[in-house]
Amino acid sequence: MLFLFSLVLASAIAAGGVMGYRMGQAELPEPVGETSVALTLDQPEGRALVDRVGELTGRLIRLESEALTLAKRVGVLKDFEEQAGTPGKTSRTAKPREGASAPSGGPLVPAVGTAASDALNVSGAASAHGDDFGTGLAGLELQLDRIDAAFALVDRVTTERNLQNMAFPSRLPVVDRPVASGFGNRLDPFTRRLARHTGLDFPAPKGTPILASAGGRVQRAGYNRDYGYMVEIDHGNGLVTRYAHASKLLVRTGELVMPQQRIALVGSTGRSTGPHLHFEVIRNGVYTDPKLYLARSLAD
Repeated sequence: MLFLFSLVLASAIAAGGVMGYRMGQAELPEPVGETSVALTLDQPEGRALVDRVGELTGRLIRLESEALTLAKRVGVLKDFEEQAGTPGKTSRTAKPREGASAPSGGPLVPAVGTAASDALNVSGAASAHGDDFGTGLAGLELQLDRIDAAFALVDRVTTERNLQNMAFPSRLPVVDRPVASGFGNRLDPFTRRLARHTGLDFPAPKGTPILASAGGRVQRAGYNRDYGYMVEIDHGNGLVTRYAHASKLLVRTGELVMPQQRIALVGSTGRSTGPHLHFEVIRNGVYTDPKLYLARSLAD
């Protein structure tokens, strides 16, 4: 994507240079029965073209700034996705079966280089942007319109992905604390019999901040006999995280929280043998191993 930004901008800037040269060589169309007259700044048409050149120069500068901003956003997004990882993600791309159409979808957007996308050619652009007297201004304006549309699409997609990543519980709920008890069957600390552990335990001193693993809305903040003081955060799409055994709650039901926001303090309330955080990830009502979401963070 970054290469595409560079290529698009380089093409636009090159087109601007060609435009300037062609303007210097341009002549007015030769009227019937009259000799051709060179286009000069004394003529209204010449002054109008100069104004258009100034406007296009400003657009080029703005697009360059937008490209750099989007490049940084895409870079940060890529770094986050590489660090966070995605549960169940594989590196291979499934091949469509022969004789059958692979499922696909999306908005109908003409591809670059097709007849539909090129319907507005240079001659058509002249009618949309006004006559350019052979300087190539109309063609450059058309290309800048396309770049504007492409940047708007990249900005929208990047924003959507950023929002999705904010709601993905990949961040550690406590800082620099080891996992003492993992997800799955274990000996219950009270009965000493085999039982299922539905989350991860992070031992930590009482009062250690508990952080939201992702952004979302608090769907429950209160006391439970087994979990003690606990917070549940709904991240959307059936994904919920639970933070249990807290000594103090810092958020209320219905409150919106951001990733890594302090939501509670470590304690030993409820069915607990000592100060620690019990952290759960629940997907569509089913307990899921939090390590699938925290794998990269735990590896650091």
